[in-house]
Amino acid sequence: MIVSVDLTSPVPVFEQLRSQIELQILAGQLRPGHQLPAIRHLAADLGLARGTVAKVYEALVRDGLVTAAGRHGTVVAYRHNEEQEAQAKIVLNAAVEQLVLLSRQLGISAIETHLALDQAFAAVT
Repeated sequence: MIVSVDLTSPVPVFEQLRSQIELQILAGQLRPGHQLPAIRHLAADLGLARGTVAKVYEALVRDGLVTAAGRHGTVVAYRHNEEQEAQAKIVLNAAVEQLVLLSRQLGISAIETHLALDQAFAAVT
């Protein structure tokens, strides 16, 4: 699992981390049964407080994306594909709305935002 946080972003660290993990689950990059890193390890890797990571994991459990397996850690939950697809679209739409809002706040045009999005897609594929 690859996640990062930008401490200079106006998006709260909690939301950055939660949305990245959620998107990886919904996109199928983290498959059902995949074990997430231990809270203390992920917190140390990202330079965050353990409580922040714990709250992210708790939110993911509440959303039904992961299950807390006690001593065995936190694992990606098994979900029905149609349900997963519908949830993925909801998450994507929310992320797009955040991107548009951020672009407007920064004074970046729609064309520049589209170009940045195209570049991000090209960098990932």
